[in-house]
Amino acid sequence: MACTDPVQGWLSDIRLMTETECMSVLQGKSLSQDLQQSSTTLIKCGIDAIRNQSHTISNEFSKLFKCVEAEKWRHIQPLTVQVTCHIRSLIQECNKCLHHTPNFIMEQQEVVMGECAKLAQQVETSVSTRSQMSAVKVPMVNQLTFLGQSFSRLVDMALGYLVQKIVETLDESHTPLALTSCISTVISLGLEGEHMCYILSREGCIRALFEIARTDTLEFAHVQSLRALATICCVPESILELEKEGGVDSLTDILCDAMISEAVRGEAAGVIAQITSPCLDNFQHITGFLDNVQDLLSALINLCYATSSHETFLLSTAAIANITFMDSQACDVLQRLDAPRLLIESSHKNKAKSLFVKDQIATVLANMATTGSSRRDIIIYNGIPLLITYLQQQPSQYKQEAEISACERLQQKAAIALTRLCKDENTAQVIVDLQGVPRLVQLCRDIDERNNSDAVLVASLAALRKICALCHCPEMTTIDYHQLIKPKLMDSFLMCSRTDENFV
Repeated sequence: MACTDPVQGWLSDIRLMTETECMSVLQGKSLSQDLQQSSTTLIKCGIDAIRNQSHTISNEFSKLFKCVEAEKWRHIQPLTVQVTCHIRSLIQECNKCLHHTPNFIMEQQEVVMGECAKLAQQVETSVSTRSQMSAVKVPMVNQLTFLGQSFSRLVDMALGYLVQKIVETLDESHTPLALTSCISTVISLGLEGEHMCYILSREGCIRALFEIARTDTLEFAHVQSLRALATICCVPESILELEKEGGVDSLTDILCDAMISEAVRGEAAGVIAQITSPCLDNFQHITGFLDNVQDLLSALINLCYATSSHETFLLSTAAIANITFMDSQACDVLQRLDAPRLLIESSHKNKAKSLFVKDQIATVLANMATTGSSRRDIIIYNGIPLLITYLQQQPSQYKQEAEISACERLQQKAAIALTRLCKDENTAQVIVDLQGVPRLVQLCRDIDERNNSDAVLVASLAALRKICALCHCPEMTTIDYHQLIKPKLMDSFLMCSRTDENFV
């Protein structure tokens, strides 16, 4: 009987064998989630590739324009070849990323290539005929302009089309892995700049994110979708889309619902803080805002007081601070909500230790100090010692630019708040007793203490003058009085500010 090799026998048998456990795992494995996640990743890579190449081409356009303007004719032909080659390369990249390129993008590609051909022919003709180059300068600038405009439209169309695919994924994905991956992509794109935020909002991303935030079955994505909204809503176009979706009403509903988790309400406060930022041009004209301001402020101040999270406290106080700039009635509403007491008490807790939080608290107190009832509450609840403590902050203690800027704002707003609180001799005397005057003098005299900030200098001078007008200040030396108090404000400012300029 022939002896069979055991290895060969095993190899023959294994062809007909199956592992039941492995088959069960394979059949139970979801492929759709991975495919959607992979698709979103590929789209993001495509967007990055198109943007990177378009930035390179834009820089080359700039060089070409400068050469034409400076009449450096020997550099124009090689630069033209370089630009047109890179544009062809970008078109190929677009087609690769878009897979099935839609007709409207293909038509724009033909327009761009046509403009490239016209530019190349114009340059070639000018060089070969050795014509007076200065005579073709204007036509060449015009052709470069036409090419640049058509190229920008092409890039915008391609990016918009890819963003549409991301929005479709937001609408269609209902599994945690695919949806969270897609929202992360949106956040990443939003952080790349205002133009990308504009494209995201134009292609329906605001609507899709609000749909997610309103859907109970997608609760796992509520925090992330609101954070994405806060990231995108940094341009006026995003605010308009938010208004169309009834965004303020939705955010108010979230903030006022105590059954919703603090994390979600904190992110909603972040969206409110973003859309009410004074940095935005139309922050004072948001539809539905005034109708909800009382409910918003009530929910935000309660969230401030209840939370132990530094981030949630920061977002909530920032939203409140921004609202006090938007609506003249906001300070009265906050006073009725006992905001001075709640904020001053919270300021001594760990959640309020960062400079950025202190900056927001000082902003709220400074704005509330414009009304009589709020001034009284701020003084009663020991707001003056808190503000003087804020004055003691030193920019030199911080290294990061953001912290140094926050420290300057904190000093400025604390000084403004003290000025507004000083309406009588008793209040001024409290500031004197708490050694507020020497610190204000120091901020005026020592440029390092205020990081050479003119805003802090003006605010400190105004506070000193108000205090000295109401009560005796024994800490003020004769020279301080004659330089900081007696002259006109502008003269004192010029004496204290370090400048080599001549003022007429």
